[in-house]
Amino acid sequence: MYKKLIALTIMLILLSLPRMVKAQSSYSFSVQKTGQGPAMILIPGLYCSGDVWEETVAHYKDRYTCYSLTLPGFAGQPPIHADSILVTIAGEITRFIRENKLQRPLLVGHSLGGWLVLEVAIQQPQLVGGIVCVSSGPFLPGLSMGNQVSLDSARAIGTMIKKYMVVQTPEQIRQSQQYMLGTMIRDSAHIREVTEMAMRSDPASQGEVMYELFSTDLRPEMHKLRCPVLVLGDWIAYKTYGATRENVLEKYQQQFVTAANVTIGISDSARHFIMYDEPVWFFGELDKFLTKR
Repeated sequence: MYKKLIALTIMLILLSLPRMVKAQSSYSFSVQKTGQGPAMILIPGLYCSGDVWEETVAHYKDRYTCYSLTLPGFAGQPPIHADSILVTIAGEITRFIRENKLQRPLLVGHSLGGWLVLEVAIQQPQLVGGIVCVSSGPFLPGLSMGNQVSLDSARAIGTMIKKYMVVQTPEQIRQSQQYMLGTMIRDSAHIREVTEMAMRSDPASQGEVMYELFSTDLRPEMHKLRCPVLVLGDWIAYKTYGATRENVLEKYQQQFVTAANVTIGISDSARHFIMYDEPVWFFGELDKFLTKR
């Protein structure tokens, strides 16, 4: 009887494996599911894995089912080849929501991930219950260079960035990330973590998605959003370049001017990775948003 029970257990495990593999491999991104409650989908930025949301998941896992994504070509996740990587991923996120029967989930995105959640909500407004954009917006070049920059100029810059990024070796990525992340994250441990993620990322994928971000302007479509939107921005790291709280806030306001239901918060101390640098402020703003949603 004992041997039969063991055999039955093994058979059930083996029968379940193809379903698990199929469910995971049907998307180009990987998913880490944690917690219970309404759905919260968390999308990282350039070079990063879903682990950048570890503290956020720990904060919300008792109230929300958190789905942390690692995108294709990011931090060891296998890359994909597509006419547009970002549009392809946005379509897969839509399919993920539908196939898993998630009821109007909250989409949270950092930097590139913030652009992605906007793209999903524009294309499928009825599926999304709320959006949180962290250091992000519908036209990222406008936030750094000014909203007056033309799409053609931004695309030309994106082309140069792509040419530089796609040929980088892991060691070159390490060196450039250590320099860049020093302006984006205060804590040295987090800088090391993100640097390791970057070194495991596919340079061709990173260069392509940067080009796509610099070549696509979602501002004309912001009126299509139907859900509440929380935008959290930073400015202090760019003070030496002339940034002020007022002009950074104005840039965000201009980018979201046609969206119907937007709340914008600006941190006065965090750098680009707001959820790392100022978690208390970040969670406080997000909690207030969730209460009103």
